[in-house]
Amino acid sequence: MTSSTRAHRDRSTSRSQHSGGGTSVAAVGLHYGGTDRSMPLVDLAQAAEQRGFDSLFLPEHSHIPSAGLTPFPGGGEVPERYFRLWDPLVGLAYVAAHTGLVIGTCVALPGGHDPISYAKAIATLDSMSGGRFVMGVGFGWNNEEFEDHGFDAPSKYSVVTEKIALMRQLWTEDEASFDGEHVRLSPSRVWPKPAQGPHPPILLGARASRINFRRIAEWGDGWIPMGNDTVETLADQLPQLHAAWGDAGRDRADLQVTVLQKMRPGIGDVVEKLGEMGVQRVLIDIPTADESTILPLLDEVAAATRLQPLQSH
Repeated sequence: MTSSTRAHRDRSTSRSQHSGGGTSVAAVGLHYGGTDRSMPLVDLAQAAEQRGFDSLFLPEHSHIPSAGLTPFPGGGEVPERYFRLWDPLVGLAYVAAHTGLVIGTCVALPGGHDPISYAKAIATLDSMSGGRFVMGVGFGWNNEEFEDHGFDAPSKYSVVTEKIALMRQLWTEDEASFDGEHVRLSPSRVWPKPAQGPHPPILLGARASRINFRRIAEWGDGWIPMGNDTVETLADQLPQLHAAWGDAGRDRADLQVTVLQKMRPGIGDVVEKLGEMGVQRVLIDIPTADESTILPLLDEVAAATRLQPLQSH
């Protein structure tokens, strides 16, 4: 682990646990749908680290089918950036090599990957980054995108669940095997294992519902609520998640909640309120834009949330 990584992790952990008055506060990171036409990814990551942000998370779409049969969840046309997103694991490897930031996906789409090779790629990234990867996953809104990877859309939920189960076997067992309805693995051995034990945190990005909370409690490590301004609804939803988590015999202290938050007036107060609810990390959703737009936003958020700038050595 580099000194930059260690210093950044220590600072992030300190912020996510307590403020000066002893109140629980959330770490603050960024969510960035970067493309080949927006601010370069490593430049953004270094600027974020210098200002005290603790993490950088990237979204994923392997492709967007031109037919456009699945309505875009945000309404209207699919934004141009969706056609040009960087591959998140490759991009995050560059971020990890040039900064000490926590790196993550918000969200990855494991339904579009071969789970054997995908598990190895994630284990490699987590190992080489010193255990800094957080795996936000989703089922994916675009049915045609999912079907192009070889499965029918109605099987989306069971396919993703099985692929994650297979990946967990590879990460945790010296000899792994899996026999599911959709995917299988003959008894096999593979290394490296992830640096984090038993594996990187798996956070399900999904709507608040009984079935999704049950999924989180059964095979996840936490939740990323759907939407980017959920502070007003979380107070009612989190007790339902806590109940499902407890019913599954899981320790409340192990539950991780990461929230995506758009820029809005009073962003500092919003982040503080989310921390008081028990949210561990808030990801500020920044635009797909160039440096002249993004850097002032980073300065604004850093000041509003009282981040501690990274001290150069």
